[in-house]
Amino acid sequence: MASILELAGVALAALLSENFVLVSCMGIGTRTEAFRDPMDAVRTGYCLTAVMVLGALCAWLIDFFLLGRFGWQHYRLLVLALLIPGLVAGLRKFLKVCIPELSRRIDGQLKSVATNCAALGSALLISQRSYSLPAALIFALCGGIGATVALASFAGLQNEVDLESCPRSFRGIPIQLITAGLMAMALVGYYGLHLD
Repeated sequence: MASILELAGVALAALLSENFVLVSCMGIGTRTEAFRDPMDAVRTGYCLTAVMVLGALCAWLIDFFLLGRFGWQHYRLLVLALLIPGLVAGLRKFLKVCIPELSRRIDGQLKSVATNCAALGSALLISQRSYSLPAALIFALCGGIGATVALASFAGLQNEVDLESCPRSFRGIPIQLITAGLMAMALVGYYGLHLD
């Protein structure tokens, strides 16, 4: 069983030094509205977090009880690549039947999470690193929270940046890339942070 200190190290790594959006560049292919509207970024982030936690649970169970037990680790990527879209489809159907109002509000975000590489990447990293179940769930939860904070911060900064004051050649995507690069550089100081 993982100690509290190990779990705290996994949580800090997922939040800061291995942030899926800013450091690992996973999850960038989400809805473009998430990079402009902070509320859309938060909705996309909590959908991503929910899928990452469910995906981590299912990936750990499949890896531990099926792939590891029968020596089928070479099918891991295929299984995980099918698992995440299957989870999203099941979650969308469940919400549509049980909570239609919530389904109506977040269906667009859930669609985009089905192909989000942060959800697949977290499940793959959990399997490759052989995390225990509590560590896997904490890694996915904190990774999702870190991605949500990064998306919401980026969207908030986009609303605050005065594009009229920057040179014309930097307007649009160039200034967005510079902003993302500066945000990622802020997290570089946490790289290699371990609790021993």
